[in-house]
Amino acid sequence: MTVTSTHAKNPLMGWDISASAKAGPGEKIARVQIIVNGSSEYDKTFDSPISSWQEQLNQQGEYPADNTVEVIATSDQGEDTESEDSWT
Repeated sequence: MTVTSTHAKNPLMGWDISASAKAGPGEKIARVQIIVNGSSEYDKTFDSPISSWQEQLNQQGEYPADNTVEVIATSDQGEDTESEDSWT
């Protein structure tokens, strides 16, 4: 499974965070979590597992400050794949 996240400064406040996941051969995405600075901002379980996923969260984190985003995708076989993005 491939999991990614990117960030861009929001002109009003904080950061916009884009996250995505793509399942590999023989697996599906059953759950995705986005954690911003230690706080769960998105947590979705899919009743029917999916092969790809994308989400954008607006005005997250702090500016100026240290920020960390973790994206965790759980496969239908219970395996977690994580991506972490940190910036100041």
